[in-house]
Amino acid sequence: MGYVVSLQVNPQSYAQFLALQQQLNAATKQKLAHELGQLLADVAVQIIQQVFVDLLVQQKQRVQLPEGHQIAQESEKVVQHVLDALQKYLPWSVALLSNARLARIVNYFAELITVQQEQVFLRYPVSEALVEQTLKLVQQVQAGEASQISPAFHALTDIIDQGVTHLIRTPKAMLDFNFVVDKTLNGVIQMTTHMGYKRLQGLGKEVDLHVAPYYIDHFLKFLIRDGHTQ
Repeated sequence: MGYVVSLQVNPQSYAQFLALQQQLNAATKQKLAHELGQLLADVAVQIIQQVFVDLLVQQKQRVQLPEGHQIAQESEKVVQHVLDALQKYLPWSVALLSNARLARIVNYFAELITVQQEQVFLRYPVSEALVEQTLKLVQQVQAGEASQISPAFHALTDIIDQGVTHLIRTPKAMLDFNFVVDKTLNGVIQMTTHMGYKRLQGLGKEVDLHVAPYYIDHFLKFLIRDGHTQ
């Protein structure tokens, strides 16, 4: 039994997803690319909201020193840039695809979705070795070893990058885009992940032992043993 990152999805979005999946698998003639592209963008925003935006809101309420607010503002700019890119390029990338190709995507994501007690979660697996390495670093930070804050944030970045692979890179490859679209999307993915990871790793150098556990605990709350309830 391994580890997964578990991210909550709005039940209304899930209901819309199920309706689109049913139509696509029934080979409807109605073009559904626009609806699916918008839905994927909406879910992506929900994920960024709970993983990053909620964290920044909580952190701004805690910090009192001017440099703390500056760190939060810099992080907000990066998150907003990522959100803008998702909302622009997700609908654009699937807009012209046939229903047959879109069916592959919805069925892929359906396998990553779990429903528990009327709550919907999108989950992706994480390498057990990476989780064990991360938890070891976290324990050292909790024990007061400031030198391990930056390595711990690097490890968290690696966990997030596995999510980018499962939720973005893999489905993108399944859609077999033409050269121009594929190159554009690769550029967007590389740019946004670089910005996001650089900011997150920057936090590992900027925060102190008093603040670091709040960030770490926030990210780790999404990490669960596969098969356990959230």
